[in-house]
Amino acid sequence: MNVKAVGMCILLAAVATGVKTASAQSVSGSEGTGEVSRSIDLPDLSRRKIVDRSPKIGSDETRRDLPIINEPSLDQAFTTRSKSRDGSMRSIPPSGNLMNIIKQEIHGAIPERQPRPPSARDNASGETDRKVIEPDERLRISKTTAYPFRAIGQLWSVNDHNEWSTCSATLIGSRAIITAAHCLYSHEDGGWLHDYEFYPGLNGKDGVPFGKYSWKNAYVLQGFIDNYSGSYGSAMPWDLGILILDDTAGSSLGWLGYSVYDPAYNFTANIVGYPGDKKESTMWRSTCNVDASLADKFNFIYDCDTYPGSSGSAVYDYNSSTKSRSILGVNVAEDDKENIGTRLTRGNFAWVNQWAGN
Repeated sequence: MNVKAVGMCILLAAVATGVKTASAQSVSGSEGTGEVSRSIDLPDLSRRKIVDRSPKIGSDETRRDLPIINEPSLDQAFTTRSKSRDGSMRSIPPSGNLMNIIKQEIHGAIPERQPRPPSARDNASGETDRKVIEPDERLRISKTTAYPFRAIGQLWSVNDHNEWSTCSATLIGSRAIITAAHCLYSHEDGGWLHDYEFYPGLNGKDGVPFGKYSWKNAYVLQGFIDNYSGSYGSAMPWDLGILILDDTAGSSLGWLGYSVYDPAYNFTANIVGYPGDKKESTMWRSTCNVDASLADKFNFIYDCDTYPGSSGSAVYDYNSSTKSRSILGVNVAEDDKENIGTRLTRGNFAWVNQWAGN
């Protein structure tokens, strides 16, 4: 299949799911109407027991455990696993169009990540906690009801032991939010989490401008489930999740666009979410430069400051000329030198597009 045909496959998939497409390689955002006429539904968040489910990895693990996918296992790795609010679960094989895109993408050697040059922000103590890279350059977002911040929210989930955890997530359609797969499915907890709740524009536990949105369907890749071998690095290439809400939040709040990040290029990353080391449920933005030469086939790295709770945040680029924002990946993990995002490769972009219109 040639490049033109690949682009047409993506375009047709977007049209079929009702996703507004700016080009064959991107989906445009929307500012929404800005008007919300729904009741505020808010449980007492302060009474919940919160645990940290953020992945812990070492710098060598990302290379040592990175699965090299052979063509016979592609259909399995890119099979979609879904869970519905009624408890039903499905296993959905990839479409023929998606398989063609993935085969083209996977063929050939996976480039090794280039050694990371020393940075002025390196931790001189040698400690391995690189979640926040001193100096802390994050800025609090106080006007969370303005676009695009009202399209970003805190995602809550609970396990079978009534232990809650929080992540960050971003609207990418009228009902769809993008996040990390580990915010929806926990290997350590034995499978799917439950009772997902999305609070867009949350500004502290007492600042709930748009209330709570519940969910309808959750989607992760089979590769994220099957390739876990007791350590997160083996599953990290597939750490993408889509949650379909029970209401059209994006129609009023808007959503961010998203684009293929392949081949990688230099850009200034914006990461907006809810880091757990700050005042509870407050929104913060981190920015940093992304060096394309340090990306590998599935992931890219950056010095943006993140912390557990920031998992699932969109990593987006802002075009000042067009005043548009485009998600290029999702913040998923930290190792002892940098923070890591999962790239929207051509295959991941097509997979996200498949479910974002549902």
